[in-house]
Amino acid sequence: MVIAVPGSDEVHVPTFPSAEWIEDFCRELAAHPRAPHAAATLGGIYRFVIEPGGPLTERRQYDVALSVANGGVTVTRVEHADRVRVTVRTDYPRWQQLLRGELDLGPAMLFGRVRISGDLGALLNARDDVDVVFDALRAVDTQWLGA
Repeated sequence: MVIAVPGSDEVHVPTFPSAEWIEDFCRELAAHPRAPHAAATLGGIYRFVIEPGGPLTERRQYDVALSVANGGVTVTRVEHADRVRVTVRTDYPRWQQLLRGELDLGPAMLFGRVRISGDLGALLNARDDVDVVFDALRAVDTQWLGA
């Protein structure tokens, strides 16, 4: 992990799955050129659950709210949402594969490697918008546990 030093080109790279990493994901998603359409189609709260595995020894869970208003996109982390539109759950090594682009979501879901629950119809009818979310997930500069 590199810490930014004033007057230096070095930047801080957050560790997955930290709250700081999720905040960077929120910024990446809000800045995506297709974010307004994705937010209009997929608006709601999404829960990301990272189960223990590999170097991660305890479960992590983050809720992210995606919305659009007055042409602007808002993507924020929320604490313990009561109602979520979709939950994405898998263990740390598979999250790592997903974020590196080494694991395709479709087959991973089919074979139970990634579990998605909630409003699956919205996801199935908006594949291009789901790709926007994955583009943002993969765009975050990431430090991996144990690396």
